[in-house]
Amino acid sequence: MTANYYDPRTRDPSLSRRPNNRRDEDWIRALLARVRVGRISTVWVGDDGEAFPFITPLAFAYRPEHHDIVYHTNIAGRLRANTEQGTPEPTRATFEASELGALLPSNDPLELSVQYRSVIAFGTARVLTDEAEARAALTVMSERVFPGIQIGRDTRPISGSDLARTCVYALSITHWSGKENWQPAAEQTADWPSLIPELARLNPTQD
Repeated sequence: MTANYYDPRTRDPSLSRRPNNRRDEDWIRALLARVRVGRISTVWVGDDGEAFPFITPLAFAYRPEHHDIVYHTNIAGRLRANTEQGTPEPTRATFEASELGALLPSNDPLELSVQYRSVIAFGTARVLTDEAEARAALTVMSERVFPGIQIGRDTRPISGSDLARTCVYALSITHWSGKENWQPAAEQTADWPSLIPELARLNPTQD
């Protein structure tokens, strides 16, 4: 298998080598409806062609009717610079969101594992410069991240001055994939003594 096998220009980047872990689109939408924080990956390319990848964690909302992901940051910063660098051409970006369960211990070092559910979305990102479009996206995101709060009822409406102090984005999805490994236990080897009970106990990924 050559390196060109993974060229995203010729092979769908959402395809996985392990189709048994792959999940369908309904599963993907359901996870994006539960998870509130994800990560956006963008790249800054220097004048000499050298690329610098960055990852930005942030709150988000998936909008099924637009098939996009919306999020916002400070009015100026690395994410905006990376996103606007390709303007007027679309800027490629990748998004990830996940749920983590328990650490899965094993007496086989290659079987040490973790329970996870994850979605990766590929597409193009842009800054929403139209005020009405930015306000609508920020409203959806705010109400999605804070269930029960309605903008304009429980909070004051989003004003033009608010939008002047933040930067709202939309990532239009071209490809996406969902993966899940939520096994109750990791594989063990018979070629080595079993773990003692204290080490075999499932532990959360975060204490």
